[in-house]
Amino acid sequence: MRGELFVVGLGASLVVVTMVTVLVARNRSIPGARPLLLASVLELLWVCLYFGQIFSPTAAQTLLLARLGWVPAVFIPSLWVLFVVEYTGRGAYLTRARVVGLVTPPVVALLAVAVAYESLVRPDVMVTEVDGLHAITAGFGPMYWFFVGYAWLLVMSSLVLLVEFIVEQRSLYRKRAGALLGAGFIPQIASFLNSTGLDGVGGLDPTPLSFAVSSGLAALAIVEYDAFDEPPIPRHIATGRAIEAIDDPTFVVDGSDTVVDCNPAACAVVGLDEQSLVGTPKATLPPLAGVDTAEDSTVTVERDGTMTYYDVQTATVDQDGSHGHGRVLTLRDVTDRRERKQRLNALNDVLRATIQEEMATVKQTVDEEGTGSDIRALRERASLALDMTDRAGELASMVEPDAESPADIVPIIHEEIEAARELHPEVSFVLDATLGEWAYCSGLFEPVFRVSLRHAARRSLQSEAEPVVGISIAAGPESVTVSVSDRGPALTDHERTVLCEGAEPTPSDRADMSRWLVNWGVEQAGGRILVGTDGDHTSLELTFPRTDRE
Repeated sequence: MRGELFVVGLGASLVVVTMVTVLVARNRSIPGARPLLLASVLELLWVCLYFGQIFSPTAAQTLLLARLGWVPAVFIPSLWVLFVVEYTGRGAYLTRARVVGLVTPPVVALLAVAVAYESLVRPDVMVTEVDGLHAITAGFGPMYWFFVGYAWLLVMSSLVLLVEFIVEQRSLYRKRAGALLGAGFIPQIASFLNSTGLDGVGGLDPTPLSFAVSSGLAALAIVEYDAFDEPPIPRHIATGRAIEAIDDPTFVVDGSDTVVDCNPAACAVVGLDEQSLVGTPKATLPPLAGVDTAEDSTVTVERDGTMTYYDVQTATVDQDGSHGHGRVLTLRDVTDRRERKQRLNALNDVLRATIQEEMATVKQTVDEEGTGSDIRALRERASLALDMTDRAGELASMVEPDAESPADIVPIIHEEIEAARELHPEVSFVLDATLGEWAYCSGLFEPVFRVSLRHAARRSLQSEAEPVVGISIAAGPESVTVSVSDRGPALTDHERTVLCEGAEPTPSDRADMSRWLVNWGVEQAGGRILVGTDGDHTSLELTFPRTDRE
């Protein structure tokens, strides 16, 4: 009866291991699937060899198959460890040298089986019969205990990794990891019982029999808990990849303010590789030297003559909710925001000074009850003040360029030329282009083109020649260039600086304000400005990058 139950159990092992082998073979792309597949194939081979061993017609064949059974048996623990290490996201530790070191003891054990089986592995070996089945009874040699101890150490270490994985992931992936934990633990129990003689089966090895249970748990993890359909993302990998993906420089410092981790952006900002940066005291790194980790602050970094400003945000690394283990320092680039604020402040000063000046003139004229000519001057002053508010309106559309939708330049050019003709009927506007479906540009194209066109019209009226404004368009695969030319006076150095470099405009000068706004809009759109002359013509070239329609 005992022999019959053993054969039934061994048959169940054969079926279940075959099923798991097929399941793993279908999911070879999953981390750890290849070593697990090889381990399943070796388990299947072991079960088949054990079937041949217990049903061998002669004792000699039984001994031969028993020795051959060591071939799959010695490699299964190592393959299981490789699977666990890769599946739990630690595959980076499996260098070629470590893998070779991992399989060296099994190879040594296999050589001992081949050349000194009865002296080093199973001394005093005998073939006995248990309920009609051939069984091996023998002692345990030093190489046997060496290999068994090594296998137990390997598998138990892998189980520790699985337990850590369960604790780390908490409810996520817990069931599948628990099933795999049992799949690795069950054969070790069977091996322990066989080595200590506590199995009670009289020389029959229960280890192949335990594959029915261990492989069943593996099948449960694969089929029921989607162990291979949804590969797990270990928390340490997810966290590491998330930090690496952050564009902002991020440093992790311990309690002594020494860098213990960082992302590629952090390495770039300090000019060091990760290996050199980790372990460096914060006080020796220029961007972080003056940072108080207890509160947020601002630092300045100079690279290639360009100043970059960062807001430093700090967060405590608190693992258990009661003890701080360090801090995460994130540097957020606020250079653009700072520049916008400075420009807004400058514009505010210009507008305020201009409007105050004009309103003071208005008040003085009213107080003195001026003549008709004074009233005309008063109107001009009021018109100038209103023009300043118009410039502020143009500015409002440029403050948040990201909010602007892509602009179809074809209707914009038509509409703005018609509007300019109505505003300045004495000026001729000549378009040198065949309008078609050219390109879409930043939404800032519209206010920049409007200001440039009207500025050119006002300049052309200052010329003694016929006032003419020329507009030409050149559309390339990557950008669109709009040229606006006029016959106004040549630009001064100050005017060129305001237009091309964004220098502070002269208070109360509406032309300067227009040039300043054009510079800002083109810069925010990622374009460029060129100023040229051709005889008595001054040409302004505005280049905008092409964008997608949506």
